[in-house]
Amino acid sequence: MRKKSIMILSILLLVIGFASVATNLIINSNLNIGYNNTFLSDVVFIKTKTEGISQISEDGKTITYDAKKISAINEETNLTFWVKNKNTQYDADVTINCSLNDTSSDLADLVDVTIEPDKFTLVSNEVKVGEVKVRLKSVVTEEKSGIFTCELVATPVERELPGVITDTCINDLNGAEPVINGELIPIDLSNNGEVTYSDKEESWYNYCDKKWANAVILVDSPSKTYSVGDTIRESDIESYFVWIPRYRYKLFHANQADGVTDKLSESIAQEIEIKFEGKETPVSNGSKDGEWLTHPAFTNFDVNGIWVGKFETGYKGSTSASSAQVSSSDPTKIQVKPNVYSWRSNTVGNFFKAMYNYKRELDSHMMKNTEWGAVAYLSHSKYGINEEVRINNNSNYLTGYAANTKDASGSTTANQPYNTETGHLASTTGNITGVYDMSGGVWEYVAGYRDGTIGNSGLTLTEIRETYSKYIDVYASDSILTAYNSRILGDATGEMGLFYYSSGNYRNNWYDDYSYFVDSSGPWVDRGGYYSSGSSAGQFYFGRGTGGASGNYSARLVLLG
Repeated sequence: MRKKSIMILSILLLVIGFASVATNLIINSNLNIGYNNTFLSDVVFIKTKTEGISQISEDGKTITYDAKKISAINEETNLTFWVKNKNTQYDADVTINCSLNDTSSDLADLVDVTIEPDKFTLVSNEVKVGEVKVRLKSVVTEEKSGIFTCELVATPVERELPGVITDTCINDLNGAEPVINGELIPIDLSNNGEVTYSDKEESWYNYCDKKWANAVILVDSPSKTYSVGDTIRESDIESYFVWIPRYRYKLFHANQADGVTDKLSESIAQEIEIKFEGKETPVSNGSKDGEWLTHPAFTNFDVNGIWVGKFETGYKGSTSASSAQVSSSDPTKIQVKPNVYSWRSNTVGNFFKAMYNYKRELDSHMMKNTEWGAVAYLSHSKYGINEEVRINNNSNYLTGYAANTKDASGSTTANQPYNTETGHLASTTGNITGVYDMSGGVWEYVAGYRDGTIGNSGLTLTEIRETYSKYIDVYASDSILTAYNSRILGDATGEMGLFYYSSGNYRNNWYDDYSYFVDSSGPWVDRGGYYSSGSSAGQFYFGRGTGGASGNYSARLVLLG
């Protein structure tokens, strides 16, 4: 294959004669023949990973790299980079050059810089991974600092046939990797529900393949001590959790006004664009459609992600639906497991305090409305099921079930458990690694309320505003059922519009899920729908309740990463 370059061709057109004019006409022209100029912007850095801070320039050609501190001879700091050729017409010869920005510093004499590879060919649509290693080679007598810049230079190479460009997904959470602290144990889940103690260094998760990271907490006195590779008995597991990595998303409907309009002829559900990022990445503060916003579920606590209860919260020791109806704030009764009875008939205040005190060292708490939104949005991205999850229509209030058919209403038998092919459809990923019970089961109270209106929650305004303020989302004190503009961006309420009114109910134009904002009589947000809600249930369902105890309500547990 030959290199394609820009050529200047001079053409001399001589002696164009006309019988009636005895004159020679001489035309000089320059003809510019070259490759498509878009090539210059099509070979770019698309990802970086480092122990320090790195940033890709807007044109994708430069990485600025603020390395971690190194102080011992032969200690290294590394930067991993991904390069993609998005051009369909040309392959590319690529060179990566890295250098210190501060040329007056003597750092260049103290360190060795290695780039592997520094030269390579990148065919159309290909992604390659490289690494920059900076090694300290001499003794340092005083602290010095410097910033490396890596630049990408690409030369086009002609190819015989145009390439086909696809959206490349890289299993890199870009600093938002799962955090295992305290009693959490990383696990692998087989399709039939078998639990294995995972080796974190291997294929524990792959969000590109919709395989979300899972972890468990064991009961206080498990029957044995487990090691990597062991199968963990279900009876030794107290709670399951799923990692929701920190991300920013592209705003798609930030300008919803209050009130309703007509039902549209077709659903306006769309894939939500998401990019993972660690908390070292500068926060995106978009407010208009097309801009990027770091999801508030993560910025509220400044964390790299959250561990979300995989199922609705159950009541430990219950053997029937009725025995799980208990008014209590006892954290020792919490369990998050499949095929157990949802804890019901409890106030928001009791749920909140039980979950707050469950694992204080892991900052446990009742799921906030914005945290529900973070899971819902991830579910409707390329990393999740990217459609509405199947309803749990089990009328015995058992967790983790899925209806045999789409939008089915309540039944004791017309459903399958979480570890079956049908059961997987009730997960946010469409497989066993996702979050369950986000459609149907029972309504789930979340920590989000109408400012100043405590309802029957059992919490006081002093507790809400002072003791627990960062754990509760607050909405306008004058909000009514259709006050959709009072939403918090990212909470999966007002952004799900447009909204309409039909057959006595407010619904959204995504999947026709119920869409009620908090008001004076129902100041606490509830999510997901009920086992008999049929097509109106879903991860984008939002309603309101008094906050009081009811056999129709449960709640969900969250830990901070």
